[in-house]
Amino acid sequence: MAKSKVWFSDANATNWTESLVCKAKDLFYEAGLDKCIAKGDSVAVKIHVGEYNRTRCLRPELVAAIVEEVKAVGGRPFVTDTTTLPYHAFNSRITATLELETAYRHGFTPDALGCPLVIADGWSGCDDVRVDLPEGIVLKEAYVASGIAMADAMINLAHAKGHPITSYGGAIKNIGIGGQSKRGKFVEHLAHWGEPGDAIGWPLSDPSACAGLKCEFHEQCMDGCHAGAITIDEKGFRRNTDKCQLCYGCQVTCIFTGHTSQGFRPEYFAYAQIGMSDAAKAVLKTFGEGKVGHMAYAIDTDPNCDCIPWATLPVSPDIGVFASKDIVAMDTAILDKIDAAPIPPGAANNMLEDAGVKPGDDKFKVTQSVPPRYQLNAGVKLGMGTMDYELITYEPPMTREHIAKWQIRQEPTALLLREIWKKHDYVKEIQPYNRKPFNIDIYKDYGPDLGKK
Repeated sequence: MAKSKVWFSDANATNWTESLVCKAKDLFYEAGLDKCIAKGDSVAVKIHVGEYNRTRCLRPELVAAIVEEVKAVGGRPFVTDTTTLPYHAFNSRITATLELETAYRHGFTPDALGCPLVIADGWSGCDDVRVDLPEGIVLKEAYVASGIAMADAMINLAHAKGHPITSYGGAIKNIGIGGQSKRGKFVEHLAHWGEPGDAIGWPLSDPSACAGLKCEFHEQCMDGCHAGAITIDEKGFRRNTDKCQLCYGCQVTCIFTGHTSQGFRPEYFAYAQIGMSDAAKAVLKTFGEGKVGHMAYAIDTDPNCDCIPWATLPVSPDIGVFASKDIVAMDTAILDKIDAAPIPPGAANNMLEDAGVKPGDDKFKVTQSVPPRYQLNAGVKLGMGTMDYELITYEPPMTREHIAKWQIRQEPTALLLREIWKKHDYVKEIQPYNRKPFNIDIYKDYGPDLGKK
């Protein structure tokens, strides 16, 4: 298979043309993503809106930049995300209304985006399209959110970061998890895969490690189970597997509060990555050939996903923006760039420094305890793309025309002010300054040595 092309532009900026917004607009065309869209197409711009209280997720203007270009080529865009499982006791995107409240808090409003914001799997997350997946490695079916499956084209606009289950969350994760309905997420997370004793799809439980009623969070653990399958008493933790819906609320509560009664078998994380790639394949199957383009911003690369309601110091400096028609190649390029990047001070709560990680090492393998490339190898097996890529580094031209291209007005705004001032007497009305002389050396009385002995 020939190398797939991945376009990249770094996060540095020193002039008008190098804003990340402008570079993203350029890459939309450089990578040919405009060719995915025919005039009049309904275009899903798939993002992750981020959890309530999350502080490292995409910024609205980075999404609006792509919405504007979808419109410019004749598409009818809508920005979209899906509801979640109740994977912890306070997650904010369990219903469409709660997710919209969260999205608006992050600034993802129709006014800011320039188009509707749609929760693709409906009010409760049950609006979906079943997709047969005979070629799937783990999954043989998937449930794609209707709002995505019914669109004519899609721009998969990801935020590159880590993930507590799949190690890395990029473009594959953005649709492999984020493009599924609630039951699609249950399936993708390997819910009811095997028997409780297998502890692959099921939580790995150690009742002896549960402090029972002495645990400060025992009520939260029980209340967080929407199926009422959890009982905690003086003897500790018990799960009714006939009731359990495998939402992982008990695991996440236990892990997030620093306890060890609930966890995962190590093999689960590799299987979850593979299942995620299966589910991403199902999303791509709902679109015609050439109707999906992929972009990602590798900035604020938190070790955990945007579904976590807090953020820590990132695993790398801001990298930049990527675009490609090959989802596997793009995620591979992003991971390679993140791994090659310097280690910021205090990164990921000092985990990388404490582990002696150097540039070039697998960062997410350390922060998440599992390598992230199972999903890439699975993507290759599924025919979604190749890990063999040609990285095309894009530098915007520093020309007068290109400087003006993505500005709010393409003619200098001083000309606008000139027209306004024609209606006023500039000297008398706008600048009635009272000019008085002052001591030109007075600044020395306010210098950096002021107050020093």
